Amino acid sequence: MSLRTKALAALLTAVIAVPATSFAYWIPDNSEQGGTEVVDWSNMKSRAQVLEELEQAKADPSWATRQGEETGTWSMAGAEQTKSRAEVRQELESMSAKEKAYIQSFYTGA
Repeated sequence: MSLRTKALAALLTAVIAVPATSFAYWIPDNSEQGGTEVVDWSNMKSRAQVLEELEQAKADPSWATRQGEETGTWSMAGAEQTKSRAEVRQELESMSAKEKAYIQSFYTGA
């Protein structure tokens, strides 16, 4: 083989091998968004201890007033009384200009 053929073969091998080896180094290392799981090893309680603490927290009167992630319960969308279309239209028409401007400020670009 000539030197030119050897050089071209080496170059072709490098061109093929470089992209293939670049994928070999992509290993998720928990530095990517959403890839981290935090484990607090300093405070390992048994399931019975955690359940006991939960029952004590539920016995607190303020437990019923909290909602969401803290309690594991979510407010029910259908729990509120629904208004008729006429009631909503009447409420909108009775709003002052200041109230309408305040509500309009919630929207992007207001």
